[in-house]
Amino acid sequence: MKFKILKNMQKVPGGMMLIPMFITALINTIFPQVLNIGNPLTAMFTSKGTMTIIGIMLFCMGIQIDLSQIKNMMKRGGVILGLKLVLNVFVGVAIIRYFGIDGFLGISATAWIACITSCNPGLYIALMQDCGDKIDKSTFILMNIVGLPFIPVCILSFASGGGLDINSLLATCIPFILGMLIGYLDSEIKEFTKDGVKFLLPFLGFCLGGGIDLKTVVHSWYHGMFLYLAYMLLNWPILLWVDRKILKQRGHSSTAICCVAGLSLTVPALMEGVSGAYSANTAMAVAQLSFVVFISAIITPVLVNMINKTETA
Repeated sequence: MKFKILKNMQKVPGGMMLIPMFITALINTIFPQVLNIGNPLTAMFTSKGTMTIIGIMLFCMGIQIDLSQIKNMMKRGGVILGLKLVLNVFVGVAIIRYFGIDGFLGISATAWIACITSCNPGLYIALMQDCGDKIDKSTFILMNIVGLPFIPVCILSFASGGGLDINSLLATCIPFILGMLIGYLDSEIKEFTKDGVKFLLPFLGFCLGGGIDLKTVVHSWYHGMFLYLAYMLLNWPILLWVDRKILKQRGHSSTAICCVAGLSLTVPALMEGVSGAYSANTAMAVAQLSFVVFISAIITPVLVNMINKTETA
């Protein structure tokens, strides 16, 4: 008997990444030692391989991009993500200023800022494979810059006297620039790598799921749901309005941007390294963010699918 695994996964919005993510999250919750017996298995199916996969995806995206697309990418994706970044930085600084690192409503400043500044490039590109055009897909590149943990870390570290980590920005841009250079020098490589991102999506899902413990997701549902609703209210309405009214698009891209990534789970640990003052909130912040990552990965594809069907009907 043959199973139509690929076909069934493709029926689920974002399923090429979401389903593998849930599988490894389930394994990590019940039998975490299975995924950590050693490489290459550990590198393939846990968060240890996340940045490698993202780097290769950026490289493949760079090969596929045409210089003529960059202007349009900045006009569309750049406007939406630039607005999101400004809003998030403003709110993040306000939280630190008025509530301090302990935050409010049982949610620390670490969890607040790691959440509101996040976006999920992996899920975004998975959704755009089905309903986006080339410009929508190229926004993936910008999302990997805007969605990096260095942005919430910078906001939080300012409270501890820190500053901008330029190395994180360069580390994201260089793989894309190298890919774009190679694609420019040899156009035949474009054909060779055209399905590279699509092929890597399940592996990105496996890596992200390997960093999620579903028990912490369940235990933190109350604060996590409040955090998710705050994230959506802050980001989605204004980004959707700009996407539709100013950029004259369907709204599918701005909706797909509004999803919290697994990389947000690294922010509490990173801040613990910056200052011991953040240590007391680390465990709870990770638990709350885990819920937001999980619930947003389910709801965002549904919202994108609804908008896409409504606008194409």
